[in-house]
Amino acid sequence: KPVVDLFVMSHCPFGTQMEKGVLPVVKQLGDTIDFNLKFVNYAMHGEKEVKEQLNQYCIEKDQNEKFLPYLECFLGTDGGDTAGETCLAETKINRTALSSCAEAADEEFSIMANLEDKAGWLNGRFPKFMTHNDENVQYGVQGSPSLVINGAKVNSGRDSASILNLVCSSFETQPEACTAELSATAPAPGFGWEGTGANSDASCG
Repeated sequence: KPVVDLFVMSHCPFGTQMEKGVLPVVKQLGDTIDFNLKFVNYAMHGEKEVKEQLNQYCIEKDQNEKFLPYLECFLGTDGGDTAGETCLAETKINRTALSSCAEAADEEFSIMANLEDKAGWLNGRFPKFMTHNDENVQYGVQGSPSLVINGAKVNSGRDSASILNLVCSSFETQPEACTAELSATAPAPGFGWEGTGANSDASCG
């Protein structure tokens, strides 16, 4: 069962581009893969990114069946200050569970403390975001997006067809879902499902 880890920053335009390419693949392959969205260990897009990533971390961890619908909703917004709030309501996230998880994660990973401690920011510019720090170090994650399959960092086009081919090449026996024809056109960077982009290796990092 291939393990597919995608490291992003929630508001990085190239991270969201890759997420939009990955989502149809994850929906197509379903339980035949183990997909995890993880976060780069620093945030480049301010407080709204830190808070959004904390929410996404908790939704994936505790309300996993709603995580992909939430992510699909979030990527379709403009990424503004109310984007997350809109999608929490739309996907009926349990607010009590979310709040409880966020509180525990904040304590475990010093999320808000790292945001406020400007002396500890990476290069004096970016707050640390440590929910997946060990894996960042292990895989040599340098920015958003970074794709890791079965413990190996890999390069991929950002269109769904390329990602599907790459993931399917890691099966010993490929499932029927690997024969699906997904879009070979890269999504546009940034938010929204409209438009197309290039299969570049641009990243936030």
